[in-house]
Amino acid sequence: MHEFFLDIKGQENALNILTEIHSSKRIPNALLFSGIDGIGKYYAAIQFLKLINSDKSVNNLNNIEKLIEPYVKMIFPLPRGKSETNSDLPTAKLSQDTVTEIQTELKNKASNPYHQISIKGANNIKINSIREINKIISLNFDEIPFRGIIISEAHKMTVEAQNAFLKNLEEPPEGIIYIILTSEPDALLTTIKSRCWNVKFNPLDDNSLNEILSNIFTINSKDINEILPFAQGSVSKALFLIENDFENYLQKTILILRYSLARKYHTAHKEFINVIDNNSIDSFRIVLDLIITWFADTLKDKYKQNNIHFKLYRETLEKFNIRFTKANISQVICKLVEYREAPDKNVNLNILLSNVIFEIASIGIKG
Repeated sequence: MHEFFLDIKGQENALNILTEIHSSKRIPNALLFSGIDGIGKYYAAIQFLKLINSDKSVNNLNNIEKLIEPYVKMIFPLPRGKSETNSDLPTAKLSQDTVTEIQTELKNKASNPYHQISIKGANNIKINSIREINKIISLNFDEIPFRGIIISEAHKMTVEAQNAFLKNLEEPPEGIIYIILTSEPDALLTTIKSRCWNVKFNPLDDNSLNEILSNIFTINSKDINEILPFAQGSVSKALFLIENDFENYLQKTILILRYSLARKYHTAHKEFINVIDNNSIDSFRIVLDLIITWFADTLKDKYKQNNIHFKLYRETLEKFNIRFTKANISQVICKLVEYREAPDKNVNLNILLSNVIFEIASIGIKG
């Protein structure tokens, strides 16, 4: 592994591949970094761009790290402005507050590679953003041999945007490297994936996650140990849990399960609404992940496995298995996973809450 990658924890396989690519001196025009959010895909992208430009000045490498255009162009989901058309610039019809928010998020990302960019109302990568790439690559710029176009959350490209991006991949300009970051590669067109060198990133192991949280974010060991079993190897998820009263999420999850199984639909729905702040999709997914984890723990308890996440609720797990011996938990988990991804398909969140509650309640009906 190259020294440029030494500060990136838990991704040895991916980083060895990137080191080999650099050593071969055959740099692909497009790389696809796939894996869940918060595991270092963006960090690796920036360090790889610095590596392949490492014969240039330190100042140039700093410009890459600081996301200075045209050294690097970041593409990510943006909200749609009032009366915006596909021919408008990506931010032309956005309010000044939103533009300021975008600038702040980019600065945060440049200073902290694990920062998760989040813009209010940003659901898709617009075709406008993809078309702006042409403006970047048309510039005569020879300060560095390779400029980077990083597309974050690439699975959120609209169909129009993906087709427009495909044209860029079909005729890649010299000196431009596309690095596509996604947690859902199956949502991308096959023709896009086939033109990229795929590098798979894995969820972080507990030691790597612990090191990042303690050294970069200075989180205390007690908080880290509490959330590690539920972070699923993701820095961004771990931070969300720490910053949003994780103990409250745990307690609310147990209440939602209890009321749903008892078919107290209204009360269960009320508890769900209370824990989801301002209809936050992130909060919904955190609760659903906890519910899925709890059901997975019931299976572990049933088959006497030890790696239980809800250790403090072991007695509750045992009581569940005694009462619902015939429940098809694997089927329930599959359905809940399906609901977890539904917000990306613009399914109404209120309907999703009801569906989750009814799915859990079905265990009580059949049991």
